[in-house]
Amino acid sequence: MRTTLKAIGLAALLATGLASPAWADGFKSFNVCGGFTFATCAAVQISVVGQDVTVRVWNLSGNSAATYGTSTYAGTIFAGIGFYNVPAGAGTASQFTVSGPAYGSTTPGGWGVQNQALGGFTFYRGSTPGGNATNGITSGCASAGQLPNVPLYSNGCQPTLGSNYVTFTFKISGTWDPSTSDLAIRGINGLNGAKTECLTGATGSLAGNCTTVTPEPVTMSLLATGLAGMGGAGFLRRRKQKQQSV
Repeated sequence: MRTTLKAIGLAALLATGLASPAWADGFKSFNVCGGFTFATCAAVQISVVGQDVTVRVWNLSGNSAATYGTSTYAGTIFAGIGFYNVPAGAGTASQFTVSGPAYGSTTPGGWGVQNQALGGFTFYRGSTPGGNATNGITSGCASAGQLPNVPLYSNGCQPTLGSNYVTFTFKISGTWDPSTSDLAIRGINGLNGAKTECLTGATGSLAGNCTTVTPEPVTMSLLATGLAGMGGAGFLRRRKQKQQSV
């Protein structure tokens, strides 16, 4: 029963994003697991409206219920998030921000963006792409003993509707429909420094190793119900945007 409830929670969480094509210029949702050295799992949504991009990230490491049985290390911290196979017409990113819930009483800092890394956009925590897990995104499933004593963002262990995402926003100088783009997640074991990368598609000499996690049938039916309800909200948002531009 508990497993089913967690799966339902994730379906409701993803439904908020999957309904976005009703109003967005471009949208893509990932619910994936994988990695080169050890596995991690993530739910990521990209929404593009004009030149405004919003990316919402949830670290699902350690939550085997929400990832339908995938076993991952709960102490995995996201230290890099990349989008590749991005059309050159998307241009460059600017006005980059990050916000989200913090782990404990810490105050995590900002992230940076590197244009055309992997042929698209790459976010990295702190001032440089390398280094440790400071300001990374941890899963709420991790215990205190699995995390380093540094500032961190933290998603909840139990996915909930519309909250606890870590959210990135930026503007692009061109146009981008993310529906054909791919995702890269860099995970770090914050205690021993081991790193892994989860890629949804090929880039350069690297093959994709991150696969979509398929919900259970009951979750799919609930997801469809959520999409029907959220479609109306998307229509109202787009209508409001048009009224403001008149």
